[in-house]
This record gives sequence, structure tokens and C-alpha cells, in this order.
Amino acid sequence: MTTPEPDREATAFLGMARKLRYAQEDRERIAGPYRERYDRSQDDLRVSSEKRVKVAAEFLRAAHQADHVYEERIEEGLEEYRRTIVGEEESRH
Repeated sequence: MTTPEPDREATAFLGMARKLRYAQEDRERIAGPYRERYDRSQDDLRVSSEKRVKVAAEFLRAAHQADHVYEERIEEGLEEYRRTIVGEEESRH
């Protein structure tokens, strides 16, 4: 038995939105602490420039990693959406 068209599309779309939300949470979990540390170091004039550079490098690495995780999660959501929509259409033919 197949799911009716509007319900299937809505379910697929909501699943994709849920993956996006999880992707945003993952990105914040990974990069957030480093961003906060970076912000604090930039605002504190007592921190040496060498230390600020080190903290900035850590933040850049974390942000880069977080963006890759984010992109992977988004792609997973899109792929799941496609499978749900295309898979149902193929099963009807």
C-alpha cells in the first residue's frame, strides 16, 4: 500500500526540514565553543597576538569541520527526500 501523494510529499518535506534542523545543531555544537573562545580572545586586549592567532586558527578549523558535517547532513536530507518521492513514484509504475 502506498501513501497518498500529499501525505507522502509532506512527510518527505518534513523529514528534510528535520535533517536541516539537526544539521544546524551539529554545526553549532562543533563550532560554537571555538567561536565563543575566539570572540572572547578578540575582545580581551590582554591576550597576546600570538595567542589570538592560535585561537583564531582553532576556530577556523572547527568552522571548516562543522561546515562539512552540515553539508553532509543536508545532502542526506535531500537524498532521503528524493528516495521517498522517487521511490513511491517508481512503485506506482
